[in-house]
Amino acid sequence: MKIKPTLTLAAASVLLACGVQAKTLTLGHAMNLESAAHKGMEIFAAKVKEKSGGDLDVRIFANGMLGSERDQAEQVVTGAIDMAKINGSLAESFEPTFKAVSIPFLFRSSEHMHDFIRSEAAEKMLQSSQGKGFLGLTFYDSGSRSFYSSKPIHSPDDLAGLKIRVPESPTMIEMIRLLGAKATPVPFTEVYTALQQGVIDAAENNISSLVEMKHMEVAKFYAMDQHMITPDLIMISETTWNGLSPEHQKIVKEAATESMEEEIKIWAEIDSANMKKAKQANVEFIEVDKSKFRERVAPMITQAKSDPVLGYYINAIEAL
Repeated sequence: MKIKPTLTLAAASVLLACGVQAKTLTLGHAMNLESAAHKGMEIFAAKVKEKSGGDLDVRIFANGMLGSERDQAEQVVTGAIDMAKINGSLAESFEPTFKAVSIPFLFRSSEHMHDFIRSEAAEKMLQSSQGKGFLGLTFYDSGSRSFYSSKPIHSPDDLAGLKIRVPESPTMIEMIRLLGAKATPVPFTEVYTALQQGVIDAAENNISSLVEMKHMEVAKFYAMDQHMITPDLIMISETTWNGLSPEHQKIVKEAATESMEEEIKIWAEIDSANMKKAKQANVEFIEVDKSKFRERVAPMITQAKSDPVLGYYINAIEAL
């Protein structure tokens, strides 16, 4: 993995604006202000301020203001910014252990995934990146991911040869290959234009991303295959973490965990509302035979189980 040695201009400007205050923590993400993730992070910031008696202040920068999700993750690793919320699948590019939560059809339902992110195995995963520039603070619900495009998708055969946008995740790229399509990594904030201009034929994400990022304007068919139920990750720079006192570390960790529980509730409400908005915008939700998709990617679970590290998490998840 190639880490960018310098700050992006946006990040540098933000830090200058913040006065590089030691007790001001920057938190970036690529979602908009209406997303469940952003609302969860607002709760996180409020809890950090309250618990620390105002000694710590979390400043949130939304809409990709600090760069793409990958740019922000790299800046967290180098210590250029303090924290970022990224797609859970992207996290494996920085620590392979996170690949476990990206295995398609591993989680049986959202409730199953919630059980995992509250488990000891999840906490072990959050700490697995120690020594690599960042630590995981908590996971956030981000729903289930399905395919959407300007043409209907009923089975894996309909994906054959299509250019499908994915995050920069080796696991997702392999999944798309097994399904017979062509994986095309595109920054999340550029998906709308890529769909509109035909750079990609389809994308895959949750219903809220379809609505909140206005992808439904250029993709009217949503195939409910629900191939992944991958949580998002809130990551913190090890440089930042090690610079906090033990008391402040405890406060940040507690606030993150508590905000996760609130974000799960907010996600359910917003996702339901977004489905209604999508239907009102004439998006067609297609019920597909999930087993046909699952069969194509089954080798990924088998292979992951044989890995000495990933096998522990796969077995822990399946046992929940």
